[in-house]
Parts: sequence; C-alpha cells; structure tokens
Amino acid sequence: MNTDGKGPRPPSNGVFEFETGRGAPHSGLNGRAPSFQVVGGPRSESPRTVAEGPGSAPRNVPQTPPPVVPPTARAPRPDVIRTTPPEARAVLDEMRNDTTTPRLDPELEQAAGFTHFDTSSSADNLLTVLLTRDDLHLLASQTLVRVKSREDGRAYLGVVVRGPFAEPNAVPANSTMAIGVVTHGKKLTYTFDYHGRAEVELLGEEVEGTLKPPRFRPRPQSPVFVLDDAESERVLGVGGDLCLGVVVGYERMEARLNARDKGILPRHTGILGTTGGGKSTTVATLIHRAQEEGIAIVVFDVEGEYTRVDEPTENAAMLEALKRRSLRPQGVRDLHIHHLAGRSSRNPQHKNLHRFSLNFSSLSPYALAEILDMSDAQQERFLKAYDVTKLLLEDFGIYPQSEQDRREALDVDELSTGYPRMTIQHVLDVVSAYIYSLSDEGRAESKSRSRSTSKRKESLLDGLGDLDGAAPDDGFVAAAHGPTLFSEFKASPGRVMSRVMAQSSKHEISWKALASKLHRLRRLNIFDVGNIPGVAYGAMLAPGRVSVVDLSDTDSPQLNNLVIADILRGIQDAQEARYEKANAREQAVTPVLIIIEEAHEFLSASRISQMPVLFEQVARIAKRGRKRWLGLVFVTQLPQHLPNEVLGLLNNFIIHKMTDSAVISRMQRTVGNIDESLWNRVTRLAPGQALVSFSNFTRPLMVAIDPAPVKRLLVD
Repeated sequence: MNTDGKGPRPPSNGVFEFETGRGAPHSGLNGRAPSFQVVGGPRSESPRTVAEGPGSAPRNVPQTPPPVVPPTARAPRPDVIRTTPPEARAVLDEMRNDTTTPRLDPELEQAAGFTHFDTSSSADNLLTVLLTRDDLHLLASQTLVRVKSREDGRAYLGVVVRGPFAEPNAVPANSTMAIGVVTHGKKLTYTFDYHGRAEVELLGEEVEGTLKPPRFRPRPQSPVFVLDDAESERVLGVGGDLCLGVVVGYERMEARLNARDKGILPRHTGILGTTGGGKSTTVATLIHRAQEEGIAIVVFDVEGEYTRVDEPTENAAMLEALKRRSLRPQGVRDLHIHHLAGRSSRNPQHKNLHRFSLNFSSLSPYALAEILDMSDAQQERFLKAYDVTKLLLEDFGIYPQSEQDRREALDVDELSTGYPRMTIQHVLDVVSAYIYSLSDEGRAESKSRSRSTSKRKESLLDGLGDLDGAAPDDGFVAAAHGPTLFSEFKASPGRVMSRVMAQSSKHEISWKALASKLHRLRRLNIFDVGNIPGVAYGAMLAPGRVSVVDLSDTDSPQLNNLVIADILRGIQDAQEARYEKANAREQAVTPVLIIIEEAHEFLSASRISQMPVLFEQVARIAKRGRKRWLGLVFVTQLPQHLPNEVLGLLNNFIIHKMTDSAVISRMQRTVGNIDESLWNRVTRLAPGQALVSFSNFTRPLMVAIDPAPVKRLLVD
C-alpha cells in the first residue's frame, strides 16, 4: 500500500493492502502481523447515461465523486471480506486440535534416511544419504544398509564409508552466521537445526537372493534401511570360531573367521604397522585364539616376547580392556620353548625348555652359500668341495649304505635340502685338503705322486687283476705333514687327497676365504653338536601346541636366517608326511600356523636379490601350504622392506597404524581391495585398531583387535 499521509491510495493494480498494527491481537508466523488483500477496491467508472423518458434523447449526467471516508470509519463491504463458511471453519478447528502424528507408510517409518539427488561431482557406486537429526546415530561408520529404489523396484546393499556428518538446515555450514553461532556457544544457547549426511558405497544389487555388481543407481529419495547384526554378519562374511575383535561401528558384531577353512589362514597373512600400533598384541591374541581351535603354532621370536604366553597378562591397561570385553586373563596351554645350543632363552626356567642344534645335512648348499654371502668364486669352490665330500662319504661307507639309501640319494633336491649324513666338518676337511694341495708342500707331493703313479702303471701291466682290489688312495703316499683332518676322513688322508687331486682347482686365496667363512660358521657351535638333538618336528606339530623358537640371544640376522630356513624346511617335510598319512586314512591333517617376527630381516628386498634360493624355499611352502594346511604369518614394522614377491604371497592383511605416505601408497597398490575411505584412516588408527582384510570377508573392515589375555614380555 502506498501512503504519504493523505490516506490510503490504491496501488497500480487496484488492490489495497492493509496491515494490522504491531500490537494487534492476532499475529501470524514468527510474531508478524498478518497481511490482508482487499480485492475489489474502488473502481474507476465512466459517466452514466440517463434517459429522460420515452422517446427523449439521453443526456449525460455528471457524476459526483463520493466523499472520502477515513479507513477507520469505512465499513467493510460484503464483496471485499467474506465470512469463513462454517464447514471450512469446522475442518480447520479439527486440524488445529488434532495432536496425533500423521500416519506414514509402515515401511518408511523404519528408514534411517533417504538418498539425495546426484550432482556433477557424484561418483560411481557412491551415494549421498540425508537423514534427520534424530536418526543421525543410525548410520555409524561401516554400517551396512539396504537401499530400496521404489521408483524402479530395485534393491541394493551398501556400507557407510564416510560420515555421518551434521549439516545446518537454514544456512551453509561455512557461513559467517553459522560460524558465529557455534563459536559463541558460551553465550548463546540457540543453534541452527541440522540434519545428517553420510556417504554410502554400493556393494551390489540384490537379484534373486544373490549380490551382483550394480548396473544402475538408486533413484533420489529412495529409503535407506539399516541391516540388523545377524544379516550384517552374513553379508560381511565375518562368521566363524576364531574371533579377532569387534568391528568398528557395531556394538556386538565380532570379526570372526573359520580357523579350519583351507581358504583362509593357509593363504598366508601379513601383520603390518609402525612400532606401538599393536602388532605384538595382535600376534599374542592370534596365538591364544588359534590354540583354542587346535592349531599347532610355531613362532620365530627374535626378541623373546612370547616366551611367557602360558601365563595370564598382568598389564593394567590390558586387564581393563579385557574387562570391557567381558574376557578374562588366561595363558595358553602346552607351551614349549626352543633355543639354540650355546644360546640362552628369556625364560630359562620354563619346564618345557628344549635345546637344539641344526643339522648341516638339512641345509641346501645353495641356500647356505647365499646366507654366508659367498662370492661367485667362493660359491664355485664350495660346491666343488661339496661334491667331493659326497663321493668321500660313499668311499668311507658313511652314506649311502644300502640300495635304498642310493635311491634316496638320487632323489635329493639340493635346492631345498642338503645331502644326508654330511656334516660341516666333512666339508671343512675337504676344503683343508684343497688348500694343502695348492701349498708348496702339496705341489711337491703331487709331483712325487705323479712319478709314483707312472712306475706303478709299468708294474700293473704284468698283473691287471690287482686293479680289482685297488682303493681310491692307491698310488698316493701321504706325507708326514699332510692335511690335518678331524672327521672320519682322518682315517685315510691319502684317499681324501686322491679325490681332491682328481678334481683339482686353483686360486688358493679363494679357498682360504671359503675356509674362513666355514670355520666361523663351525665356531658358532650350532651344527651337529654332540648329543644335542635337532628339532623334534613331529612333537612340534601336535594339535594345540605352541612352540616358540627363541632367537633373542643370537645377535645375528644371518644366524636367525639359518635357523628359520632349516626349521621351515623341517616343518614342511614333516607336514608333507603327515598330510600323506592322513590323506591315506581319509582323515584331516592338523593345521599349522607359522609366525615369523621381524620378517623384513628374513625376507627383505636386498636379501631376496642376494638369496633367491632361500626365497624359493619360502615360496614353495607358501604355494603348497594351502593343500597341506601350512599357514605363514609375516610380522613387520617395516613393510617397505618387503619385496613385491613376498607381498604377492599374502592374501590376508592386518594393517595397524602407518604414517609414511610412501609406504601407504605402495600398500594401496599391493592390497587392492581396501577402499580409499579406509586407507585415509590408517594414519589415525588408535593402538589396537587395524584394517583387516581376510579372504572370507566381503570387504575389508576396521576392527578393534581384542586385548591379549596372555603375558607378553616388553621389549626395551
């Protein structure tokens, strides 16, 4: 309405607007007075034509303008404001007095939210879901949902991968007004009402009870429903007997796996993460839970952390965490500790303490050459001495002794094992003989031997039958100061020198360098030590036994690698025999889980390039392990040192906190089934939390690993 102090004037469209005063008794929304429009207001009319009478001409009668009446004195005209009909008023009164909630579709009442419209930045298989403030708690991270696209009749399963986020309804979250209201929370009790937003990744479309890759997207405003725990467990595939922990985002859902399924643990596992992320707790928990399932566990413990796992934990933080999970501290049963002869254990008073020595005959000569870091020249001479030693073992009647032994000797694969009954002293004696043959004294005796042999040939012309009883040392007269031998070979040095001279060699310096390395290895006093036996693999692989190989007192990665390589080969051979026996009886073989701590020291990228034979041994176990039920677990805080060849052997991962972006980027390329949203959390994982990806899980999950109920020795 236009007003200039002269009373109301109609606007250009001929409509008057009246507004009640500030103190009017009737107020509208937000306290504002209601506006009224008068639709029929004053009209502008043309002059009236009046007829005087019959036959008279009409004449114009000037109109007198109506007097101006003040608005307050003007009575409402019936054609401008009409009374509300009684029927309509009754309906309005009924609506005003009705306090019941409007009836909704019963199915929609259970919806947690609804899908939003897509935008130009929308991504495939990723949906935005909006929900009310009251329903914000329903869509926690990793919550499984079902999206029903009512418009086209399709149903989808998805998982919350981002959010839920709270966004204001009235203004943008980054607006000055929203920021001001929040930052002045001490003074203002008022805040904007808000709604929730979550990002959902589609797992697939439900088609006749199966989950298939989605071809379409749910339509906008499709209801989103939360799956209950039972259906979520089925969809995620987290059922089983062996519990790892609780799935983050759920109150009671546990991450479980079937410990007896050949498609899970025998497909090998990597436990990775920085120091302090919870790897050792995860290993201790895995040991405890696997033993409960009757699995035989072997742990290569380079720090001695697990030498007291048969005792319940005493750590205050661990006890509190166990209490929250309604678990109790408990040690494992049937713990056995193995340590090298001449080395101590971190639990020297344990009742099941076993000293052991290594069998030189069980080590592949090629793997041994790699572990000792021999040069090409040294390795060539070592393999030559190895071959001569095999001939001498037969010459001296040590091995083979029967036809069966000879058949077994032909089947020896020296890329994976050594030659039966051979000791390091046997090889050292042969190396000593070679060094002697290259010395001045040895060369002189060699010339003498040649002259003696020539004369003997002349005498043999008259009696060829003497050759039938000739011994390998015939024609060689040992010098008084010949090679010094210590093994059974010392009984006939001439026989040894005959074999050595038959396969002569040069370069005395290389032979002496080889002898130096072999002498250092012998001085470790770990091979074929007196009456100290080797590892009893049959007992080690008993159901439910936990065998900790304590390497805490070796102080040598090379020595650790020797032990690990030897015991791995022994375990593989023993499990192969047990599998064949069980298979013949149509029985199940006992599962075996092998845990290798500090795996980067054993299988680093640099070591793999230098020790391809050793890696081939591990790869052979990994490839044959699934059928024979041998599972490997590699534990390391330096996953960047593990080569792609090793990571390629793993199908399961437990990834604790990582902070190095380069390492995370490499792991993303290696572990391709973990989505970006989970990788973004790796740097922020709390101790004990981990990204868990097992072959039985539908998708990787963030899991709070259960606290270890066993005692673990801390490492300084």
